[in-house]
Amino acid sequence: MTISQALIKAYPKLQVPPINSAYLDAELLLSDVLKKPREWLLANPAERLTKKQTEKYNELILKRTRRVPIAYLTREKEFYGRPFYIDERVLVPRPETEIMVEEVLCHCEESRAARGDKAIPVSSAITTRLPRFAAKGDSLAMTIVDVGTGSGCIIITLAKELQYCKNLKFFAADISSGALAVARQNARLHGVDKKIKFLRGNLLRPLFLKIKNYKIKNFFIVANLPYLTPAQIQQSPTIKHEPKLALNGGADGLKYYRQLAVQLRQFNIKYPNISISLFCEIDPTQSKKIKKIFSFAKKVMIKKDLAGRDRTAVVKF
Repeated sequence: MTISQALIKAYPKLQVPPINSAYLDAELLLSDVLKKPREWLLANPAERLTKKQTEKYNELILKRTRRVPIAYLTREKEFYGRPFYIDERVLVPRPETEIMVEEVLCHCEESRAARGDKAIPVSSAITTRLPRFAAKGDSLAMTIVDVGTGSGCIIITLAKELQYCKNLKFFAADISSGALAVARQNARLHGVDKKIKFLRGNLLRPLFLKIKNYKIKNFFIVANLPYLTPAQIQQSPTIKHEPKLALNGGADGLKYYRQLAVQLRQFNIKYPNISISLFCEIDPTQSKKIKKIFSFAKKVMIKKDLAGRDRTAVVKF
């Protein structure tokens, strides 16, 4: 069977709801089987597959028709222009989460500017949406912790984007040992495994045990916690293969944000001189409730995603 024949055979099999990317999926899966870029497939339609390759491809196509995410089949997902290893132990990174990364970077830039430090904007190979910290020695003096890190895509991206800044400390916490294993693997993949300290535990609790060993003035917390309700999960067949621990946020989806609020209130009382900024991803319907949960904060701002929906809450303490 040739590449062209394999693709033509696969296309109709993948044209089932809610899959709306049959052609792309077929090409990505064949690209993974052959270990060749998609462009190579299209340029070599007459190339023949071996029997083993054909069997493997048919197996992947069958799994995809059962709504298994492409990332779990190829073991890879791009986030913020970088490839990340993904398997069933972690949630598949979503494009909308990149908005939260942008918010953190924007606030880092504002923090630097407030001190009067000079920035040197550069053209990143990944994005030119924000000035980048290009000058070696630029100092931000802050601690960034990723709560519920999962694949580690958020904290690793921040460590890469802020790689030239001094006095930055990076932490990543997760209650799942499997998720932490994936995050550590991705940190090694991107060369930041020495920069990030991975901690196992519930939300901020594992960090509290270590905080006495660090002088923290500015504390940035990023949290993409489970925020779906059981009903939303039930109604979304595309996510049924993903870990429920990373999706289910309780009756109204905000169970873990309430727990985080309790921890932050206690932290704020114990360390009143530490500046805290929280960035969390939410469902567009949760804006009013998230403001109520963090009503004890100095300020709660809701940022919209590219589709104009409420997506990121920025909370200042």
